[in-house]
Amino acid sequence: MDYNKPSVAALIGALSTIPFELITRLLVVLGIAKYTVYELNSLMITVNRPNVILGAIAAMLLSAGIALVFYYSLKFLGWDYLIIKSISVSLLSWLVLEVLFMWLIEGRGLIPPRPINDYFSEMAGAVVFGVTLGLLFRTYLLKANMR
Repeated sequence: MDYNKPSVAALIGALSTIPFELITRLLVVLGIAKYTVYELNSLMITVNRPNVILGAIAAMLLSAGIALVFYYSLKFLGWDYLIIKSISVSLLSWLVLEVLFMWLIEGRGLIPPRPINDYFSEMAGAVVFGVTLGLLFRTYLLKANMR
């Protein structure tokens, strides 16, 4: 069956945010973190009113873009060690987006500074995102690429 691989890569990126949200939501319920990934993403839009639906849309759009960049980079980097590469891309993307978030929103005093636990929560979620992305890429794109 033929299908549009870049569209599948973008969809995989969007769907990989769900385990990311589940991990960060669990950490919020346990009292370790203050915001989930969807709530943090919504703060980029609403500034001081976290909203899960807006955050889900923003997170899925960003993650679809990251997955597309990762998919096209795999043509040059190769498909070996896919999960390690996807975790690395996920952590690098988290770092870049976190610096932008802090510089544009927290640094200007638009929202109060977050507790340090939130950074570790988001980093753990980014690892889960990377593992999910790598597993789904291997299942749905690598096998199609090998044909």
